[in-house]
Amino acid sequence: MIPNVTKGDRMVGLINYLVGPGRANEHKDQRLIAASESIVSVEVGQRLDADSALALGREMDIPKSVFGAGREGARHVFHVSLSLPSDEGQLSDEAWGKIAHGFAEKMGFTGADGKPPCRWIAIHHGSSKAGNDHIHLAVSMVREDGTRWSQHKDFKRAQDACAELEAEHGLRVVRGPHAERGYHPKERERAVVMGAAELDRDRLQRVLRAASTASMDEAEFVRRLRRSGVLVRPRFTQGGTGAVAGYSVALRPESKAEKPVWFGGGRIARDLTLPQLRKGWNVTDETVAAALAEWKAAAHGKRPTTEGREVHQPTAAEWEKATAEVGQLYERMKTIPLDDDALWAQVARETSGAFAAWSLRTEAVPGPLADTAKALARTAQLRRFPPRVEHAPMPSAKGAGMLLMQTSVGPSTAAGHALLLAQLRNTMRAVHDMHKAAGRLGDAERVRAAAMDKLTIVRTGLQALQTQRASEQAPPAGSRWLAAAPRLESEQEQVQRLVAQSFPGAPTTAPSNAPEQAQSGARSAGPERDRGRGR
Repeated sequence: MIPNVTKGDRMVGLINYLVGPGRANEHKDQRLIAASESIVSVEVGQRLDADSALALGREMDIPKSVFGAGREGARHVFHVSLSLPSDEGQLSDEAWGKIAHGFAEKMGFTGADGKPPCRWIAIHHGSSKAGNDHIHLAVSMVREDGTRWSQHKDFKRAQDACAELEAEHGLRVVRGPHAERGYHPKERERAVVMGAAELDRDRLQRVLRAASTASMDEAEFVRRLRRSGVLVRPRFTQGGTGAVAGYSVALRPESKAEKPVWFGGGRIARDLTLPQLRKGWNVTDETVAAALAEWKAAAHGKRPTTEGREVHQPTAAEWEKATAEVGQLYERMKTIPLDDDALWAQVARETSGAFAAWSLRTEAVPGPLADTAKALARTAQLRRFPPRVEHAPMPSAKGAGMLLMQTSVGPSTAAGHALLLAQLRNTMRAVHDMHKAAGRLGDAERVRAAAMDKLTIVRTGLQALQTQRASEQAPPAGSRWLAAAPRLESEQEQVQRLVAQSFPGAPTTAPSNAPEQAQSGARSAGPERDRGRGR
């Protein structure tokens, strides 16, 4: 929850503005949701209009009118808006009312600290232009006895009060170690005008996360970006083109008349600056030279200087290795200290990148995979990234990112994707448990909802593909082979077991023809697996 504090000397003017239409007609259904005990002209819950706004303003100013505002020219109006991030959703008036009372008490407006109270009101009038649900508190800093409320460190006190209220009400912890970049209202307006399914910056973030996770070095990252269809340009260090300090990306315009809108990596997300990305890649003299050549080629619109892993189809052995490594990652995550924010951010970045890669490959418009990548992306972004600390080598989701970026999901690969999905959900469980243990209940719930709700949709689709393949390959009914076939755990059952381990309570019912599937030989983790084993 974000507090925005301003001060002035016109109480009636402020309340008239809050009750009015707003600068862009964004104020709608204005109502009083909380107030101090001394406010009697308007009842809590009442819809507000010009007359009630005038009555409230005059009633709020009674202490100032009786005692004056203190020293000459002193401002006596304290105004704070409390807003939620746009993706936090909407709160009821009852919930906002409790938050308003809690904020007023923590700031010393209610008299709970033994001092005379201040007059205050809270008004709710819907979302801002940027889509943030919010309320406004107007407060008279002249107490009921004529003394003044202390403004000492009031901005910090407001932030501290919001941090406590976030924990008390299970809201996203805005002032915690993690923080996302905000959106400018013009970005949303542009998406509406263009009829786009998502904001440019959200699309670019998925591409950057997918490409950076799937790449082993910087040169591969540049090539993957260009293959993804985005425009990319380097920012060279001052004094020449001998080194790259940063980069910008843009979506390719649909027409020549339209100009691309460029975003620096750090403006898209805090963890997507080039220095931060380099922490996850192999860095040698050879990779630095190769990356510089690719950046220069991109800057001049030339073809990539070479080809790498991005053009190759993953093998069955790579599928098995990547899936096993994600499982090993989950086990290692259990040992990461709760306060090692940098390591948790690294794991979240790679896991988010794997889902982003999968989304780019399979979702024509943002769907559950894109939502899951976004839910994890917040954990990847820190307000301050500490200096890099060398850890013992850890398993990684980077291999999974490479697989998911380069392999389509069809009936022949659904089983392999389902197994990998179950392992990735386990890593999400670890991230969820970390947030919950740290008291960041909003972040924990966001990750849990993605794993339980969004990914259940994906898992159901994969089950349908597996069922389709099983029905196509099953032997005739009554076959002697079927009667004599050994009873092995099918991949469908492996998935159910892994899902049950990851988030207890998730539905894991197998399709009605699961027994036929189990005997159909549908144990392939990829299109090459059977051939790779000589079957």
